Amino acid sequence: MSRSVSFLMTVLLALFCSQLAGQPGGAINDCTSDPDMSSSLLYLAGYYRIDLKLTDRQMDSVRLHAKQASKMARKSTPEDVAGYERAVLRRILSEGQFEDLIVYRNIPVSKLLGQKTWNEMVKLNYVSRADSARLYTQVQMYLQTVLVARDYYADDPELQTKYLEELSEKAPASLYRYYHNGKPKPPAVNFYRSDFIH
Repeated sequence: MSRSVSFLMTVLLALFCSQLAGQPGGAINDCTSDPDMSSSLLYLAGYYRIDLKLTDRQMDSVRLHAKQASKMARKSTPEDVAGYERAVLRRILSEGQFEDLIVYRNIPVSKLLGQKTWNEMVKLNYVSRADSARLYTQVQMYLQTVLVARDYYADDPELQTKYLEELSEKAPASLYRYYHNGKPKPPAVNFYRSDFIH
């Protein structure tokens, strides 16, 4: 199985767990007992209200729309509910608060994904356990950046694709090798190098 398929399966598993966490009826315990793994942005806005510095008025709006989203969830698809939550929160929160919320949402998922990916790269001898903590942090931060970009631009698939493709080009070399079945990352084209001058 290729690394990209393995990566997609890992992301889907993480998303599945976070979606279960956001469902009513205590399903949060099925994947994790960590409340910040919820897929509901409205729930997370309330959970991180202090970090986001939400005003009382903002929290009242979040609560009101969370009740509406809960009712909507019984009749609509998860994608429709997520779209509703994003649209509502973009009106309630400032741009900075919304960006911070997307980052907070993806921290636990990126940690799980980063650890799993790192362990698989060690197993495949793309990196060693002795490699620096800096490289591990680079891999984890890259994965977090990809997840944040995916969520932030979820309402604009064209822009989302553009940013995800740009991020793909900037992947750490060890992660590129992992995703491309062991092929090394091609060197960046440098037009100032002598071998390009004829």
